[in-house]
Parts: sequence; C-alpha cells; structure tokens
Amino acid sequence: MSKEQEKIKIVPNRIEEQLEKVISENNRLRIQYASATKQVNELNEFMQIMLNMSPFGISIIQNDKLIFTNKAFSEIVGFSQKQLRHMAPEDIVFQADREHVTKSIQGAYTDHVQTFFMFRVMTKEEKIKWILGSVALIHMNEKQALLGNFVDLTEGRVMQLAYNDTLTGLPNRKLMMDRMEQAIVAAKRRNEKLALLFMDLDGFKNVNDKHGHEIGDKLLIEIAGKLKEVVRRENDTISRFGGDEFLILLTDITHRDHIENIIHHLFDKFTKPIALTGTNVTNRVCFSVGVALYPDHGEDSDTLIRHADEAMYRIKKTRAKNSFLFFEP
Repeated sequence: MSKEQEKIKIVPNRIEEQLEKVISENNRLRIQYASATKQVNELNEFMQIMLNMSPFGISIIQNDKLIFTNKAFSEIVGFSQKQLRHMAPEDIVFQADREHVTKSIQGAYTDHVQTFFMFRVMTKEEKIKWILGSVALIHMNEKQALLGNFVDLTEGRVMQLAYNDTLTGLPNRKLMMDRMEQAIVAAKRRNEKLALLFMDLDGFKNVNDKHGHEIGDKLLIEIAGKLKEVVRRENDTISRFGGDEFLILLTDITHRDHIENIIHHLFDKFTKPIALTGTNVTNRVCFSVGVALYPDHGEDSDTLIRHADEAMYRIKKTRAKNSFLFFEP
C-alpha cells in the first residue's frame, strides 16, 4: 500500500474519532444543562415557596409597575395578587402620602442605596393601615428593578404606643386625625354625613387641685371606659384629644336625632357619681359638648375640629351642665 493510500485511510478514522468526541461532549453538555435546569427550577420553586411563606410583604417594581407580589403583601394592602400585577405602586398608597413614597422610590434608583420609609395604604375595605417599607435596587433581565420589603405596623405594639393614649388606651390626636381623613374619604364617596363631638370635662381642674393628678388620671380612665360602653359601632371613634378633652367621630349619620340620642345616652351614663376604686373619692362627671357636621360645617378634619371646639366653648360659657350645641357660623 502506497503512502498516499495510507493517508486517505487515516483521514476517515480521525474524522470518526473527532465526531465521537463531539458527540460525547454534546452528551456531557446536555446532561449538565439538564442538571442545571433542574437546579434552577428547584431553586425557583424554593424561592417561590419561601416568598409566599414570608410574614413580610414582598414586591418587585419595574418600569413603575408591580411585577411581583407575595401573599403577605396582598393581605397587607387588601388586593389579590392578580389585581396587583401591573398596578402602579402609588395606586395603593393613601393620597396624602403618595409624594413621599414616590420620592423614596426614586431615591433608591438614583442613590443606589436601600431606603426606609413609613406610609399609609387605603385597603379595599376603606381601612387605613400604617406600613414600614424598604426598597433596594436590583437587576432583572438586564434592567433596573426594585425589591421591596413591607411590614404592617397597624396592629403592632409600636403603633399602639405611637397612636394610642398611654393613660386611657383610646386613640390619640394623631390616630383620630387619620380616622377622620379615612371617614371623610368614605363619606364623600358614599354621599354620607359625619358628626364630630368635641367634649370637654367640666370642673376637671378642681379634681386635680383637690385630690391630685393620680386621682385625676384614675377618673379619666373610668370616663374612657364608660364612653366606650356607649359608642360601640366599629366605624365610630373615641379619642382622648388632650387633657380633659375627648373627641367622638360618628359615621353614617342620617338624622340629627341620631346624634342627639347618643349625646343623651352619654349624659345618662354619667348620671351617678363615679366611685374611684381603691380610694374614698366619688366625683360627678359633666360635659360640655360641641357638634360639627360633615359636610355642612366643614369638609376637612381641621375645620370640623375647629368648629366643634367653637360650639363647645359657646355652650360652656352658659355654665349649663351636660349641655350640647351644634355649630352655627
């Protein structure tokens, strides 16, 4: 056999060997790819389970839209995950807080740092919730996105301390303002009326001067308990507004008679003097009450409070005990 013939015979052998190597390498890569794909799928499944089991609300924002929300986030804001998909984040934020939230989100994009902020959301049930949020810049599909983490503070001890009067446990001034804003939004949508009662305790200074502040505090606690026994509807709110002043917000008002009946029930509740437990002190409790109506006497919280306060002072000047007066311009 000539050398030329031997070379011709060797070439097919080498091609066959190379082909076998290519096939072998292809099989190895297919196995690796299948294994990697399985690992990625398992990791995705694990991440999905972990995100939905998390007690914290988690979302991903891209192109100013929510592209992912977990179960906890859905429960916090009161919308289903399907409803939330592709919603703009500001659509679920209470209107007064939208500018603040937008600035916080934009800050995460521009400063490339994790940002923390507090804001309110209005749920489908028209309840306001306080939320602590944080967002951080990430990348998805080679595009910028934000990973958000959110905690509902509404039922927490932090919110209780911040928004409830430490002495009586009633909502404080700030929480009452929030409740009023919420009630006004709902009343405007439903074309309903609200009533705000501004109640001032008559002669409370004399109690403190005669018996001391500890006795005065016990009296305020007893008064708060009795107010809650009269005003029991879920959407109504009693607040200790400061010192010896209380506010009562009544929703879904159809007739003035309804307001007057509640005021008379309040007065009746305090007909008998209050005996303070652990002391020999008994005290007769009387109130002066001013009333302002939404929207008749104001369409915002500050105006309603101011007008109810004016009506209360007008009736207080008459020195009549357990009296009330509707605001008149």
